[in-house]
Amino acid sequence: MTRIMVILLHDRRVVAAGLVQKLQHALAGFPLLLLGIRHFSEEGELPIAILEIVVAALVLGTFARQAYAGGQKHAHHTRVDWFDLAAAAMMMFEAFYGPHHKPPYATPQFWTAVALTAVALFHGRLHARREKRRYVKLDENGVEVRTSRFRRFSVGWAELERIHIGEDRAVFHRSDGKQHTIGFRMLGNHDEVRKQLSDHARAAGVSMETVS
Repeated sequence: MTRIMVILLHDRRVVAAGLVQKLQHALAGFPLLLLGIRHFSEEGELPIAILEIVVAALVLGTFARQAYAGGQKHAHHTRVDWFDLAAAAMMMFEAFYGPHHKPPYATPQFWTAVALTAVALFHGRLHARREKRRYVKLDENGVEVRTSRFRRFSVGWAELERIHIGEDRAVFHRSDGKQHTIGFRMLGNHDEVRKQLSDHARAAGVSMETVS
């Protein structure tokens, strides 16, 4: 039986792109926080002020937490995206209490909140589906790599002349002169990829050049 190992690639660029998309909602938390602080001192505005401060604090706090987690070596993804839920609460607050004269359900904020809630609740499944699109698959026959939607290659061990594994990349030198490359710099789990690739290539008898 052929033993197959699949390593899902934790690409930091994907994490960074996700944070950039969330930044617009996160920045909206600052004026809401300032507005809540101002209303806190006004007579008759205390309940709204507390709600504004709480919602803004949730938005800013969950974004800061996700930004910190995204910078870690091994980013952990929860089943629910708590930032998107906080952002949905902020959008819903604006739909009901914002400076407009439309019914709440007729505002863009209301439907943005609904969409964000759905994305937040299905975050785990959506992330798992996206993560499966980037991988290194190793077996006794060769290696298959997919680093993006449009970039992938597969090569058998018997087709390889040698593999050069350095700090920032692995270069596959084929017997026909062609080359394939995997970049390590933006991978959160590059150590795992490097180790498993080295172990499988050696077991297959492929010549190795390793730079530590």
